[in-house]
Amino acid sequence: MYLMTKGSMIMKKHLNIFFPQWQGGGQDKSTYEGAIEIKKKYLSAKPFIDVEVSLEDDYLIENNIIGYKSIMKQLEECKKLIMQEKPTTIFTIGGGCDISIVPVSYLNSKIKGDITILWFDAHGDLNTPESSYSKAFHGMPLRMLLGEGDSKLLSQAFSILLPSQIILLGSRELDDAEVQYIEDKNIKLLTVEDIESNINNVLETIKSKGSENIYIHMDLDVIDPVVFPFVPVPAVGGLKIETLSSFLKVLDREFNILGLSLVEYQPAGKPTFQILEKIINMGVAL
Repeated sequence: MYLMTKGSMIMKKHLNIFFPQWQGGGQDKSTYEGAIEIKKKYLSAKPFIDVEVSLEDDYLIENNIIGYKSIMKQLEECKKLIMQEKPTTIFTIGGGCDISIVPVSYLNSKIKGDITILWFDAHGDLNTPESSYSKAFHGMPLRMLLGEGDSKLLSQAFSILLPSQIILLGSRELDDAEVQYIEDKNIKLLTVEDIESNINNVLETIKSKGSENIYIHMDLDVIDPVVFPFVPVPAVGGLKIETLSSFLKVLDREFNILGLSLVEYQPAGKPTFQILEKIINMGVAL
């Protein structure tokens, strides 16, 4: 099979990555534990390559980021893995939102910027180390993908995105600095109400970006915590599971999905969830 890009044709190669990096959440290891639960319940028959993650406590703040040394080492390992495999499509299971930095920047480089990033998340993830109140790295990855943040961590990114490539979906808890940045950079934000009320309008907004290729970053806190509370930082007023499930089906039909990240899951200790199965099956099948 081949992947079509502007002016070229590339042989397809898919990569599944299991990257349960938790340090981006500060002292909270629940996203590691959640990733392990996903692995046990959903991935037993699916091929994944692991990025090794330290479980040693690393709460020191360096360069205004908690767990800096562990995060740096683990991002380096993820970058080495992707450079070795040279995939054309990537599915990554975390861990926290920060695991998206390497695969997103790689695919953006691979496709020479011909990609739109759909950032499903209750939060903006647009802080810098200086603007962040918590100094938790999982609140910084999208800003880093846009070229701002710690220079050494930035060196683990393959490329830098343009603000015009980003669409925030379902964001509803934003820091003042993030709101200002979104306004200054004219980043498109589609609210929960926008998505729930008219999927066709949302599709037209995505298509207006001019690319058939998309990357889906799926932070599960985009879902309403009343029906899915298994996330470390829940935010009221999220998407209905039925809406998200239908939306993903439409995206799969209408666009060429190059990558998908599934992140920020806490252990539920319950039977499997259909929405997780849908996202995982979708990612593995890229």
